[in-house]
Amino acid sequence: MSYDKSFFEKMKGKKVVFKEVSSFPDLKLQFVDSFGDFKVRIADDKNFVAGDAIKVQFVTSFPDIKLQKVTAFPDFEVFIDK
Repeated sequence: MSYDKSFFEKMKGKKVVFKEVSSFPDLKLQFVDSFGDFKVRIADDKNFVAGDAIKVQFVTSFPDIKLQKVTAFPDFEVFIDK
């Protein structure tokens, strides 16, 4: 499956699980303080039901998607499985 901005547009209002990997990610993500592509709230535990985990690598430059952490009014909620 291809993960890009259009995929995450469809995920608005839903819950997503990210599985952090060090190599061969499906997607490269960067957390930014402002002007992210999407606003997300980070879940503390995996008590919610979501689909398959998306393998991600967190980078500091050249991300596929930029995410902004918020506490209210997120585009979607994520759980990061390390």
